[in-house]
Amino acid sequence: MRLLATLCFSILLILQYKLISNSYRIESREIAQTEKAIIKRLYGESIINDKLYPGGQDVFDNYLNKERLIDLEQLYKTDRRMFNDSIRMITNHILEELTAASNMDSVMSSILESIHLDLEKYGYTITLDEISISFDGKNYIDLTIWNDAILPLRIDGNEHYIDPNEVISNISVSSYIPYSYGVKFSLYGLNRSQKFTVFKKIFPLLLLTAICTFIIATTYILTFRRWQKQKKLNEVTQDFLNSITHEFKTPISSISVSVKNLIRETKPYNNTNVTQSIEVIERQSKRIDQLVDQAIGISMFDPSNVYKEHRNLVEDVENSLHDLRLKYIHDPHVDIKFETDLQEVFARYDFFYFTTAVNNLIENGIKHNNSTDKEVMVRLMERKADILLEVSDNGEGIPADEQQYVFHKFYQGRQGKEKGGLGLGLYYVDQMVNIHQWKQEIHLRDTGGTEIRIIIPKTIKKTKDER
Repeated sequence: MRLLATLCFSILLILQYKLISNSYRIESREIAQTEKAIIKRLYGESIINDKLYPGGQDVFDNYLNKERLIDLEQLYKTDRRMFNDSIRMITNHILEELTAASNMDSVMSSILESIHLDLEKYGYTITLDEISISFDGKNYIDLTIWNDAILPLRIDGNEHYIDPNEVISNISVSSYIPYSYGVKFSLYGLNRSQKFTVFKKIFPLLLLTAICTFIIATTYILTFRRWQKQKKLNEVTQDFLNSITHEFKTPISSISVSVKNLIRETKPYNNTNVTQSIEVIERQSKRIDQLVDQAIGISMFDPSNVYKEHRNLVEDVENSLHDLRLKYIHDPHVDIKFETDLQEVFARYDFFYFTTAVNNLIENGIKHNNSTDKEVMVRLMERKADILLEVSDNGEGIPADEQQYVFHKFYQGRQGKEKGGLGLGLYYVDQMVNIHQWKQEIHLRDTGGTEIRIIIPKTIKKTKDER
């Protein structure tokens, strides 16, 4: 049980972590997408008819104008080696000037200011991904492949932000006009304060999760401690009952033997007072013996040892009543009746626990009955898929305010205290009903007395082959 509870609690913590983690990612993605969409729009507006940053196109136009492209075309057709050297030199000059002339800090500062950020909280990188030229306006030659530089080429910003997940804008500019050039460049950005912003947004969820987890953890710990305490208390109670009943049995047996000897020895004297005193001792010793037996029965009650069989309820109830009638055969004021229209009806139950519970119900109806003529009625009826076992008496009945407590261990109502006992009879019945997963009801009869009903699911009679 402890392992299962710990496993469930661990799974709950994992689910809570997953919930917070997913919430964080979703919020982070939404914030980043919103910021990047605004920055992309403002960045596009700031470089209309330009490249990389305001003034960047002048750098390209200076090295890749039409006259220079015509010269490169001649070299491309006549001297590839010279063409390669020229391309390498041109691209190096372009990269150096683009880097030196970059004004991206001011561009980004202006953009970020509009969304209440600054460069201290926001990191960016602007990269050149490709430079190409075309002599006919159709076919382009990639100049960066003639250079030893690794793409993308950082122009400005911190290269740590070059990440496909942090792309703000990818721009490709080209023309179909002969002797033109094409450029591809990218802007990357990351809000370094985004974690704190996301944390603030999910803080209510985080706080609620922490509170719920704390409450669940506290409840788990308290429940487990109470369970341990209750288990220890039950063990102490069990040991106490076992010890005290064992200690009681020996003197009770000695008293019983001594009483029989006294009866035999005093019989010739015909002393009424002595005889009455001995009878009192005999009755009380029997009563103590019955109480001890009842305590032993409860202390030995172990649900794990229940052995359920497929049995005939009618037969077992009749046999139990027959034994009880023999017990009260010399008491003309006790009448135990049995009513049923059934010849046989089957259910699964533990024979010993069931018959003991039935005996407890009947004896309770006799013991706690102030009527001169005590009558206990046992009925066995069939109702759809269930069997109803009713035990009723003609006593005063259990008061309505006590009915919810009568099945508790050691509970005795007002009448129970007057009659004596340990308050274990109906507790035993309740335990028997629970371990069989049956149901029980208790009612006050209109004519007086108490009616206790046990609802038992019936089963189909088995054939010899099935047995």
